[in-house]
Amino acid sequence: MKRKIENLNLDSELLKPMKTKLESSIDTLTKNAILTGKEAEITLKINVSVTKKDREFNDEIQEYLQPNYDYQISEKIKEAKGSYKGFVGFNYAVTINDNSEVIVQDVNEQQSLF
Repeated sequence: MKRKIENLNLDSELLKPMKTKLESSIDTLTKNAILTGKEAEITLKINVSVTKKDREFNDEIQEYLQPNYDYQISEKIKEAKGSYKGFVGFNYAVTINDNSEVIVQDVNEQQSLF
């Protein structure tokens, strides 16, 4: 089975949980603004880091960089405030390709037997 490799963006599998929560917050606060006429604010804070990891692949130990995205989405309606926190990056590797694009790869995809 071919490993899934994709560009890093909000549509990539790695960042999908963050995007889904952000879109949900935008939808909720937009509906609230329509119904109440109150202004709302959404703040997205993302801490980005990488961690060196090892894994066994084809009877060899391979080193890779696991991305870590610690994020927090805060919602604020005049007097009400909600906050959501999450973390993504487990079991992914990140590299930079020849076009200077960040590439994301799932390191736990099923290995090919051929």
